[in-house]
Amino acid sequence: MNIQPERKITSGPVLVSICLLFAFLAQPAAWAGQSVRVGIYQNSPKVSVSESGKPEGIFIDVLEFIAAKEEWSIVYVTGTWAQGLDRLKAGEIDLMPDMALTQEREAIYTFHREPVLSDWFQIYTRHESGIRSLLDLNGKRVSLLDRSIQQDAFGKAVLGFDLKAILVPMPDYNAAFTAVEHGDTDAVIANRFFGAMHARKFKLGDTAIIFNPTRLYFAAPKQCNTAMLDSIDKHLLRLKQDPTSQYYRSLQRWTSEEVGFKFPMWIKGSIIGAALLLLLSIFWTVTLRKRIAASTRDLALQNEQLQSINKQLELSEKEILRLNKDLQVHAEQLEQRVSERTAELAVAKAHAESADRLKSAFLATMSHELRTPLNSIIGFTGIMLQELAGPLNPEQHKQLEMVRDSSRHLLALINDVLDISKIEAGQLEVKSEQFNLRTSIAKTIGIVKPLSEKKGLALLEEIAPEIGMLYSDPRRVEQVMLNLLNNSIKFTERGSVTLKVEIIKKALRISVADTGIGIKQEDFSTLFQPFRQIDSGLSRQHEGTGLGLAICRRLAELLGGEISATSEWGKGSVFTLILPLKGPGKS
Repeated sequence: MNIQPERKITSGPVLVSICLLFAFLAQPAAWAGQSVRVGIYQNSPKVSVSESGKPEGIFIDVLEFIAAKEEWSIVYVTGTWAQGLDRLKAGEIDLMPDMALTQEREAIYTFHREPVLSDWFQIYTRHESGIRSLLDLNGKRVSLLDRSIQQDAFGKAVLGFDLKAILVPMPDYNAAFTAVEHGDTDAVIANRFFGAMHARKFKLGDTAIIFNPTRLYFAAPKQCNTAMLDSIDKHLLRLKQDPTSQYYRSLQRWTSEEVGFKFPMWIKGSIIGAALLLLLSIFWTVTLRKRIAASTRDLALQNEQLQSINKQLELSEKEILRLNKDLQVHAEQLEQRVSERTAELAVAKAHAESADRLKSAFLATMSHELRTPLNSIIGFTGIMLQELAGPLNPEQHKQLEMVRDSSRHLLALINDVLDISKIEAGQLEVKSEQFNLRTSIAKTIGIVKPLSEKKGLALLEEIAPEIGMLYSDPRRVEQVMLNLLNNSIKFTERGSVTLKVEIIKKALRISVADTGIGIKQEDFSTLFQPFRQIDSGLSRQHEGTGLGLAICRRLAELLGGEISATSEWGKGSVFTLILPLKGPGKS
């Protein structure tokens, strides 16, 4: 399944709008006094026919406003969506509203330039269905609008998941939602306008599965007089520039969209739930480690006691003969005690291994359950920040950026916990392949550059000319560089952060130097230990679990290298990563 890209206006929006207005003002009303045949179908609140037979909806309000200005006579032709497409292609109607622009449709129909609405698709299900993510749709029957772009959009959304859902085309959304309500299908794909307005009537609920943001237009036959489409563009531009226009009154009437912004409660609940699960996992991991360490100490003490008893048995031959009878009894008792202790050791080892397996299973489950809602939060927030749902004021934009940044930070913390758990369990493997180190450096610098610019820091690079191809694990090398650069930028308030890469003695040296607060000498002993943060007076200002440098050290060892640090309190720090040029395990 392929999703055809939208056609976008790439010029400056303000300049293009002004030019279009002047161009349109100079054109005559070529369609004045003529009849315009318009196809309509049931897709409220965008376009529909009321119970009394009157056409209504956002597209209808906009079109009738333009028709009054241009002196058009509107003739509505009712039918299904598929019938409207066929009539438009055959030239039996002049306009079809509510159409997304794709390359395939652009070859058949003609579109104007200024979009009427921004939209996206969302999955709706019965409340007891248990469908929460794309993976839950595997093997399910999914209703969708016949001959819409939903099938291609859904195919692109599930690409790479090996997900097989049964798609059931329906003539209109009422039939699609009714099928889910009666249990004939398990879920329905709908645009955000119809779903928000009608889901409750069909006893359905929305999910966090959102995909394919798009823009909607009026479409005309391929061979048509474009004067009508030019008139639509002219009036749309004017309507959108006036907050009190018929366009915005129609939006408010049909969607109840207010200027004020109310934060979605499910986002707050998801963030709180994810944070609680993360804290629980960290607490459980620390508790398991303490229990295993205590069991190990007890076993070591018991082993020392047994060795002491064995030494006491090293007596002379006469003493052995004299004490033979007592020793035989004692030996039997000792053998019994050794057997009991051996059994206890086996049980303790089994318990420890079981606890470790349980921890790994829990972390694997937690990874999916935490990442799924977090990715939904990040995706939904990104859609709102693109203003596809309508314009945002500065305070709304600021709050949404805080949600996005907090979600990304929480996702990074989850990844750190999973990485350190895999490393300690010996389950993390590194690859050795040839890759371009300069490309990895540029990618890493591009990620951290916005953070350094936000703090007003100079981000410098000193890359030796001979730096090029490297045998190692590119993902892990980038992870270490990114972690070191993030730490330096985080704890540097003024000055610069410098990334230096060079070759020394058949080895690669990557160093990150900063002009930050530095590290006290007494803190070096715990610098690379997990769950430790250096108390430099800044730790309360920055979030984190203290896992970053611990993960860097373990990754450096797995890559066949080492990591070290030097620092002068109050002047800055230098972290140095040494890696073999041939990668781990290569000579």
